Amino acid sequence: MLKKIFKKSEPTHEEFRLVYDMFYSRVYRDVYFITKDSHLAQDALQETFVKAYKHMHRLEDRERMGAWLSTIATRTAIDVLRKRKGAREVLTEDITIQERNMKEKGLDTSHIVENNLVKEELLESLKEIKAEYREIILLRYIHDLSIKEIADSLHINESTVKTRLHRARNKIKEKVQRDPKRQWIGGE
Repeated sequence: MLKKIFKKSEPTHEEFRLVYDMFYSRVYRDVYFITKDSHLAQDALQETFVKAYKHMHRLEDRERMGAWLSTIATRTAIDVLRKRKGAREVLTEDITIQERNMKEKGLDTSHIVENNLVKEELLESLKEIKAEYREIILLRYIHDLSIKEIADSLHINESTVKTRLHRARNKIKEKVQRDPKRQWIGGE
């Protein structure tokens, strides 16, 4: 569909408005996941679409626009946090869909609470790892992108993606195992 929209290299304002409308929710979710603040998320969202508009001519495969925008959004949100004086890089959980699924499956409240506690602890662990690792985790597990799609989006080798993903998982595992408060995660 996007190939039909952009028949020339530079989109018109109307065409870009259509892209904005199509991807607003996805990009907002990406930046909010990183910033955990609606005002910072709005700032990052605006910067993301400004960057996308300026660099739309660089996008070779218009069908991959969603992944491309998610990559820009993730990096922009991290930059917004870095610019904010004294700000800590934080992530938030995206639990509404999972809670709904759990309720539909008939899981009781104790399972939902326990699951949310595990997610909170894992997200705390994510805050403690490098931004490049967090970015890979976000693209892989939140956006369900393949290794190849992540590599294409970030303009890095697939082996680099696999390495970063492996290191990110190991860092999180180490943090969980070293912290006595978190040792219950994955246990009985």
